[in-house]
Amino acid sequence: MRVSAILDNIDRGGLSLPMFQRGYVWKRPQVKSLVQSLYRGYPVGGLLIWETRAEEVAIRGGERISASGAISLLLDGQQRVTTLYGMIRGKPPPFFDGDAKAFTDLRFHLETEEFEFWSPAKMVLDNLWLNVSELFALEGIQGKIREIGNRGVYTDEQLNNYANRAQKIFDIQGVDLPVQSVTGEDKSTDVVVEIFNQVNSGGRRLSKGDLALARIGGKWPEIREEMQRRLDEWRMVDFVADRDWLLRCITALVTDASEFENLDDKNLDDKIVAEIGQALEDAEKAVGRLLVATRAHLGMDTTKVHNSKQAFPAMVKYLVNNGGDFPDDTAKAQLLHWYISASIWGRFSGPTETVINQDLAALRTSDPIGTLQRNLLQSQGDRKVGPENFDFNRTSARFYPLLHIMSRVNGARDWGTGRQLHDHEGVADNALELHHIFPKAYLREKGVSANDAGNFGNLAFQTRNTNRGIRDRHPVDYMQEIVERQPGALQSQWVPTNPELWKVENYHQFLEERRRLLAEAANEFLDSLRDGNLPTTTSGTIAGDSDADEEEAILEELNHFAADCGLPLGELGHEIFDANTGDLTATLDLAWPNGMQDGLSEPVAVLIDEENSVRIAANNAGFHRIYTTPEEFKRYVLELIGTDDETEVDAA
Repeated sequence: MRVSAILDNIDRGGLSLPMFQRGYVWKRPQVKSLVQSLYRGYPVGGLLIWETRAEEVAIRGGERISASGAISLLLDGQQRVTTLYGMIRGKPPPFFDGDAKAFTDLRFHLETEEFEFWSPAKMVLDNLWLNVSELFALEGIQGKIREIGNRGVYTDEQLNNYANRAQKIFDIQGVDLPVQSVTGEDKSTDVVVEIFNQVNSGGRRLSKGDLALARIGGKWPEIREEMQRRLDEWRMVDFVADRDWLLRCITALVTDASEFENLDDKNLDDKIVAEIGQALEDAEKAVGRLLVATRAHLGMDTTKVHNSKQAFPAMVKYLVNNGGDFPDDTAKAQLLHWYISASIWGRFSGPTETVINQDLAALRTSDPIGTLQRNLLQSQGDRKVGPENFDFNRTSARFYPLLHIMSRVNGARDWGTGRQLHDHEGVADNALELHHIFPKAYLREKGVSANDAGNFGNLAFQTRNTNRGIRDRHPVDYMQEIVERQPGALQSQWVPTNPELWKVENYHQFLEERRRLLAEAANEFLDSLRDGNLPTTTSGTIAGDSDADEEEAILEELNHFAADCGLPLGELGHEIFDANTGDLTATLDLAWPNGMQDGLSEPVAVLIDEENSVRIAANNAGFHRIYTTPEEFKRYVLELIGTDDETEVDAA
C-alpha cells in the first residue's frame, strides 16, 4: 500500500491504533534514519494490520471510525506510520500520544544530501537546507528550485540535480509498503495481543495490566491521565510507583483479587466503570493514609526505603474495608510491622499475584492482621534479625530501610548537636546525611575491599554540619571527642565504644560488633511494633546520600540524568534471585530490566565499584549491557536518544 493511501486512510478514520498500543516513542535518530532509508530506496519493513470492527475493540480516536464500523488497526508499524504522517502532513495523526518534536524541523541539504534537524548556527546562512515537511507539501518543485537559484550562483546542472533530489523526497509519498492483515472472527483481543507480543519480541512486551487498562480506556478514555495525576502527586513527596502498581490496587478493591484478568472478565458496563472510578478515589485516599503513617511513625520519607510496594494492594484493601482509616493505633502499629517484615524477608520476591491473593484472602477473616502475620510466618518462617542481615553494602539492599527506620524512631542522636535525628528538619545544614564511620578512601588505602568499606556496619546518620565537621577523620581521632562532648551519642547509633575497635587494623571486628548491636536493636524494635506500640517521629528528612557517600550520589544523579533525557527512571537496588532456590544472588546498583526505550529493550545495569561476582550474576540474568563508570553510561544514553550536539559528558 502506498504511503499516501495509508495517510488518507488515517484521515478518513479507517486506520487507527488499538488502545493497548503504547504511545509514540521514537527519537530523532530513528526518524532521520527512516527518511534517509526511504530517500535512498532502502527497504524499511512492512505493516501488520488487524482488520476488525470498531465496536469490538477499544481504539484510540474512537470517534473517527468509518461509517460501516470496519476499522484497520496497526499492530506493527506504528512508529513508522506516525513518523511519516507527522513529516508529510506537518502535524501528528489523530491517535498520536508522544513527543511531536521527534519529527519536527528535519532539514535536507540539496548539495550534500544530508538529513539533519534544525541547527541555526549551521543552517541559517545556507539556503540549501530545506524543511522536509515543506518539501512534501510543495505543488511545484521547480518553482522552489528557481527561488533558490535566484538567491545564489548555481549552474544549471546543479539546479537540475537539486530539483531531482527534492522530487525524490516528495515521491516518498508514493513508496509501497508491504501490508499483512490479521483477520477472522477467532482473532479476539487476547489472541491479537499475543500476536503483537510475538511480532514485537525485540521490544517490551505488553503486560496484562496494559491490556486491562486498554479495555477500561475504551469506556473511560481519561483513566490513564487520572492515574498519572495521582502518581505524579506521590512522586512529588518522593514515592515513585507505576501504573501497573496502581492498577493492582484498583483491581484488589474491585475484584478482591490481584490478577488483572479478573478486571478483564467483568462486563465493562457503566456500573463497573463507575466502580473502577470509585476504587481509584478510594485507593488514592488509602495510599495517602499509608504514606502519612509510614512517614509519621517510621520516618519513611523517601521512595528508596519503600522497597516492598507490592504489599500496598492488601494494605489499601484493609483500610478501605475499615472505612478508609486504621481502626486504632494498635492495628496501625501491627500493620506497619507486617509491612516492614514483608519487606526485609522478601515476601514478594516469588510469584507476586499468588502472594497478594493470599494476603487479600487474609483480609476476609475475623482477624485480618493476625492472618497476614501468619501468612508471613508460614512462607518466611519465624525469623529474627541477625548480624548477617546487616552484612551488606549499598543503601538499596533489603535491610537498609530498617536501618533508616531505626535511626529515625529509636532515639538515634546526631554526634555534633546531640539532638535526636528526628528533631532535625530536612533543610540546609540540618538535613541528615549518610556518614561512613571509617572513611571509605582511608579503608581502601589500607587494602579493605569496596564491599567491606561500604558495609552497613560502617554507616551512620548525621546532620550535614556534623558530617562535614568530621570529614575524613579517622574514628580513632574523633570518636573520643564525641564520647566527651555528647555522652551516649555513639551508643544511640549502636556504635561500639571499645577504643580498640576504632583502629583501622581492627575494622572487621568493629563491623562484627556493630552488626550485632544493630541486630539486637532491630529485634527489640520489631517486637515492640508487633505488640502494638506505635513509635512517632517528626518531619525531619534523611537525605540518604551525602558528599561522603559519593557512590550513592552518583547513582541518584545518573537516574535523574536518564529522566532528564526523557527516559524512564531505573530501579535502584534491583535484586536478582536464583531461579531454582529463590535465593538472592546479587543486588544491582541501578537497573532497567526491560531496557530504557521501547524497541531498544536490552536490559541495562550500572555497577559502580562492584566485585566481579555481581557482574557475572547480572550477565547470567540477561544484563549484557553493563556500565561501570558514569561517563560510559551517559554516552550510551546520549547515543540512545540521539542528541544532535557534541554534548560533553562529565563524570558525576
